Amino acid sequence: MSKGGLRIALLPHCLILLVTCTACQSTLDPKTETATTPPQPAIAPTTGVKTVEKLPPAYYTPYDPTTFHLAIGDVVEVSVFGFPDTVAVTPIAPDGKLYYHFMKGIPAVGRTPKAVEHDIEQAIQRYFNQPSVSILPRQFAENRFVALGKVVYPGVYSLDSALTIRQALARAGGLAQGIYRGTTIQLAALKDSYLLRKGERIPVDLDALINRNEASQDIYIRPGDVLYIASGLGQEVYLMGAVGEEKTAAYTDGLTLVQLISGSSERGGGYKATARLNQVVILRGALNAPQLVEVDLASILRGDAQDVPLMAGDIIYVPEKPYRFVRDLARVVTLTFVRAFASEAGAYFVEETVFPNKGTGGP
Repeated sequence: MSKGGLRIALLPHCLILLVTCTACQSTLDPKTETATTPPQPAIAPTTGVKTVEKLPPAYYTPYDPTTFHLAIGDVVEVSVFGFPDTVAVTPIAPDGKLYYHFMKGIPAVGRTPKAVEHDIEQAIQRYFNQPSVSILPRQFAENRFVALGKVVYPGVYSLDSALTIRQALARAGGLAQGIYRGTTIQLAALKDSYLLRKGERIPVDLDALINRNEASQDIYIRPGDVLYIASGLGQEVYLMGAVGEEKTAAYTDGLTLVQLISGSSERGGGYKATARLNQVVILRGALNAPQLVEVDLASILRGDAQDVPLMAGDIIYVPEKPYRFVRDLARVVTLTFVRAFASEAGAYFVEETVFPNKGTGGP
């Protein structure tokens, strides 16, 4: 059905994968609450801030990348001390071996760089007098950590040096911020954020670390760690496609489509010259009954139609070319959303499970 510049289509058989941020439940130790214990000398009785205890000593030991074991896909720099022309940057091959210049492959997977260095030294003794071989990691295939949630650049990062939580956040661009109607807002909920290691949450207080500069909580990252920064917005809308900046914005009562698209951002907001304004899409609704709303933004901007109020969770997509079939349009919006705000792995999951059959009449 249609009304003014608004066309609505119901998609009862289309699943939509939405990435939501669920506030994590935190358990407070009553022994550390100032409200239930006598005032401590280090904390004023009126602060209401819980004490922060040091974590086990092992958490404060820097990660030494030289102790890691090589894996397929790792990239290393190999050289013989005193001979600059021997430097070579090479990956660990799919067969698990390291191939250095003219040499046969040296078994490398599952071994330390020092062990492989020794094998190379033994192999080149006929060409060098007491050679000293050095293997320096350049890129890691498995020695990585993940930063997710409300960071500027969520993703997977190589752990090629000792990093603390603060340094890991810096590598991910820091905590994400948003701009709504010219005001910068904080997107992260540090009290609900956590560090996950081997499937278990590490009892680190990220709120104390970032907001109160509690250095005792700045522990070292380990390979495989997942640093998750929860959302502090609770309600959000998402803008994607041919716009000045794909972004997440805080939802507030009365927010409209024009306000969101024209809102200020680090790239100026607005839309690209190639944007197809007469087929802007709003995707909303439950997972099993999504609602696709097509909006003629061009008519709204001309004053021929009313602006469209948004709802929390709306996904707004500004296309660059027309689509002939509603299902194709829903698929493109969903995959673009996941790629922009989640990960390629999530997009692959949607492609293989939600939309296994692309149908005919693609975009």
